[in-house]
Amino acid sequence: MKDYINAFKNIFNYKDESTLKEFWNFFIINLIVNVIIRFLVKRFSLPEYLHNIYSVIILFTLISIGYRRLKNAGYSGWLFLIPILNLILALFPQKETKES
Repeated sequence: MKDYINAFKNIFNYKDESTLKEFWNFFIINLIVNVIIRFLVKRFSLPEYLHNIYSVIILFTLISIGYRRLKNAGYSGWLFLIPILNLILALFPQKETKES
């Protein structure tokens, strides 16, 4: 859950990197929260815009954490904007660092 909250705290941070664990924890928790919100909207006849607002916020957060994840894997962060390829590249391990 810490990774989910940290993703929102770093929504406009494109300079740092995010780890494999951070990205996938956020992704899976987001799927669960999205299903719960969708269920609540349908079940209790809540306004649809609640889910739409959540989706827009998540979109920006997912782009941010995805950009940082691909940067951590050694790829251009802009590749995260290409559907499907972004999730495949996000599976790759962290890039090797040279130690002095």
